[in-house]
Amino acid sequence: MKKLKAFSFALLLFFASIIYVDAACDATETNELNSLAVNVGVDYEIIEKEITVDEGFNPPDGLTEEEQENYTPKKTYFRIHIRNVTEDLYVVVTNQSTNQSTTYTYDNAVDGVISFDESVYIFSTNYTIEVYSSALTNCPNTKLYTTYLTTPMYNSYSETAICDGIEDFYLCHEYLSVSIDNISYADFLKLAEEYKAGNLNDDGTEKNPVVEEDENGFIQFLKDNAVIVIVVVIVIIAAGGLITYVVIRKQRSRIV
Repeated sequence: MKKLKAFSFALLLFFASIIYVDAACDATETNELNSLAVNVGVDYEIIEKEITVDEGFNPPDGLTEEEQENYTPKKTYFRIHIRNVTEDLYVVVTNQSTNQSTTYTYDNAVDGVISFDESVYIFSTNYTIEVYSSALTNCPNTKLYTTYLTTPMYNSYSETAICDGIEDFYLCHEYLSVSIDNISYADFLKLAEEYKAGNLNDDGTEKNPVVEEDENGFIQFLKDNAVIVIVVVIVIIAAGGLITYVVIRKQRSRIV
C-alpha cells in the first residue's frame, strides 16, 4: 500500500511539473523570444588565411630562391557572421551542398556574434540558419525563426590574362552570384573581346542594340489578328455593296 501511495505521489509530481513548464512558457515570453529571433542577422566577408606548405600548397613555379623563401601561401575563405545571438537563443546552420548541420550556442559568440569559416567553392552555396530558444528559457528547443544565406561561386575565368584591364566586366569578377555553366571558355573569350571593343556593358548586355524590323511584320499581324481582320473585311465588303446598291437605285429612279 505504501509503495502504491509513493508511486501515485511520484506520478502526480511528474504531471504537475509538465503542467508547470507548459504554463511557464506563456505568450509573453514567446513573443519576446520571437522578437529576439527575428533580429538575428547573417552576412559574410571574404578573408585570406596563411597556410603551411605541409597543407599541400607549394610556391608557384617561376619564383627566385629568395622569393620562394619569403613566399607565404594563402587560402581564401568565406567568414560567415551570425549576429545578435543572445543567451536565450542558439542556431543550427545547415550547408545545403553537403547537408551537414552544426549547432552554435551563445558560448560560441563574441559580443553576440557567432563567426565561422567556410571554404570557397566553384559553385554557389546555400545555408539555412534556424534559430531556436535555449535551455535558459521556459520554452526550450522551440524553433522560432529561419533565415538564409548564399555565398557566391569562385570564377576561374577571372584568372585569365584577357581579364587584365577589364575587371569591371562581369565574367572577370572573381566571385559570381549567378551560374556561368552555360558559357564555354571559347564563348568567354569571344565575349571578353566584344567587351574590350566597347560593344558590351559591364553586365554583358549589348550596347545600343539595333532593333531589326521584321520584314514579315504585317503578315504576322494578320496571323495574330485573323478574326478581327476577317470581320473588318466583311464589314467593308458589305458596306461597299450597300453603297453601290443605293447609288444604282438612285440612278435608276432618276431615269424613270
